[in-house]
Amino acid sequence: MDTFEIRDERLFEVFDRDAKLETLADGFIFTEGPIWHPDEHWLVFSDIISSIQYRWSQSDGLSVFRQPSNMANGNFFDGAGHIVSCEHATSRLVRHDHDGRVVTTLASHFGGIPLNSPNDVVVDLLGRIWFTDPTFGRIRDDVGILRPVELNHQGVYRLDPDGRLDLVVDDFKQPNGLCLSRDERHLFVNDSADPCIRRFDISPDGSLTNDQLWARVDGEQEGRKWVPDGMKVADTDHIFCNGPNGVHVFDSAAICLGVINFPEKSTNFCFGGPARDWLYVTASSRLYRIRTKISGPSMIPAIKSV
Repeated sequence: MDTFEIRDERLFEVFDRDAKLETLADGFIFTEGPIWHPDEHWLVFSDIISSIQYRWSQSDGLSVFRQPSNMANGNFFDGAGHIVSCEHATSRLVRHDHDGRVVTTLASHFGGIPLNSPNDVVVDLLGRIWFTDPTFGRIRDDVGILRPVELNHQGVYRLDPDGRLDLVVDDFKQPNGLCLSRDERHLFVNDSADPCIRRFDISPDGSLTNDQLWARVDGEQEGRKWVPDGMKVADTDHIFCNGPNGVHVFDSAAICLGVINFPEKSTNFCFGGPARDWLYVTASSRLYRIRTKISGPSMIPAIKSV
């Protein structure tokens, strides 16, 4: 299998032509949500079905970070370096310390009704937490616990530092991956049930306007359904998004330059390494990485005072 599906030669402004996937660890069931600590140089990621979060570093290898993780999925750091995680089994958004022991619930209900199953999360420079809430953790027994869906929407939420939870979009079929533009003027959210990426303008009050279909996430597959999933922005404004066959690389004008091919379903990724020029990718049973010619932003936001 070739490393890349080339759709535009500009893909090689992002990767060397001879770049190869490297397997760092294997033996997992369904990996997700990698995040890189930019100062301490370690990675945390989830294995949803095993209900374990792992920690990996070049020096120490693999270890268990938190078990059980309540079928945690997406992760991010807040401004203090604490990990924020989405839990499928409990339908909670939580924050925990670097040992995974002290866990605080940040959000569990909207309007008095339990959330569906928080999926992916990002924290902005104002300390606001944005997360998606599809129903996967309630309707699939492989990545959650079967139980009734109580909300009448699959939403995107913003949690403010004062604890206020706002539903900012309510018309997604199954919202999944999300990321902020580097200037934080736009929020990108993809939909796994309608394979596309939508872009929103972020107003000063945190509301979203100017909803646009930004890109379709498509590709040819043989009997495999890989839908939009994890998504990140690079320092060059390229948008990376999981999709059919692997990680799709878009330029800032929403043109897909190509796909990093994977032998199994890729779910999520992050930029890491000392120069943040490695792409660490979770893909079902394995943790991979591939070297890039660009870099990504820090996953610990430098929170601005207001």
